[in-house]
Amino acid sequence: MYTERPPEPALADRIACLWHQVCEADGTHLVVPDGCVDLIWGPDGPHVAGPDTGPMPTRMRAGDTYTGIRFKPGATGLVFGVPLTELRDQRIPATALAALTTPLLTDPAALEPLTSALAEPPDPLALPFTALPAPLAALAATSPDGHAAPGFPSPDGHAVLGVASPDGSAAVGAASPGGLVAPGVSALAVSAWTPPGSAALAAEGPRGGPAALLGVPRLPGLDAVGAARLLAMKAAVLARLRDTPPSDPAAPAIAAALRAGRTVAEVAWDLGYSERQLHRRTLAGFGYAPKTLQRIVRFQRALRLARSGVPLAEVAASSGYTDQAHLSHDVKRLSGVSMTHLAA
Repeated sequence: MYTERPPEPALADRIACLWHQVCEADGTHLVVPDGCVDLIWGPDGPHVAGPDTGPMPTRMRAGDTYTGIRFKPGATGLVFGVPLTELRDQRIPATALAALTTPLLTDPAALEPLTSALAEPPDPLALPFTALPAPLAALAATSPDGHAAPGFPSPDGHAVLGVASPDGSAAVGAASPGGLVAPGVSALAVSAWTPPGSAALAAEGPRGGPAALLGVPRLPGLDAVGAARLLAMKAAVLARLRDTPPSDPAAPAIAAALRAGRTVAEVAWDLGYSERQLHRRTLAGFGYAPKTLQRIVRFQRALRLARSGVPLAEVAASSGYTDQAHLSHDVKRLSGVSMTHLAA
């Protein structure tokens, strides 16, 4: 079972979706190139799945769970601390990337208090998916001692992620019922679900608590362990988004023009670049050279059309292929299987 949902509005320019998958039987899952980069927490821990140029069969066992954050094509930037060309066609453990060596991603014991806290409220699945920009921006901003979150002081000088609680007390450092606060995690993890009148991150909803206020959709099958892992990954991503430059603002236009069937030379001319400049920007922004990027975005467009029931001859014409044979050759090269197999 695979489910996904859009990111919070504050992250929508960089993040494509949050997703969760539970494997229902032993087998091999075929991952095909889509131009995206994912931060994934699977059975072997958190890792980064770089931009692929070909099929990546992944062996899964029944009961395996995967939780991920998917970056939009061209929107990863320097979040993972290395050029995307070094992540291309790779699956790299978080422990091997200095940018991700935070306790919540590298020390299983650090995640246990958060998992316990998330298991206690009546609606633990809603907690990691709040849609409030200020708390999200501050999720990874608390200081090591649990006091002031840099840039997000409350009116009374305490750290409450930019939102004061009704009684004027600080939300950051608030303890869970067991008196535990996960290292490096703000009180978003342990106080957002507290009853009305406590140090909560959002105004009371009709039935009390932020979940009722936000009407947040759930990811089916996501338990407290999965929710804690996703929250930990979001904290790491938010910290890196805060500390690194924005992704290339020209990346969406480059991908859109190549998807529309423009040649590399035409795209460079339209955007005011030399072909050499465009080559450098696509390598930095996507991890691919322009021609490879063009094949991948064209393939993804064709795949969407085929899955919607469009005949393959029409798919080929609408996606910029010379003919159906060209489509078949490119699909086999990128995925290892036929379009009929992928669209089934």
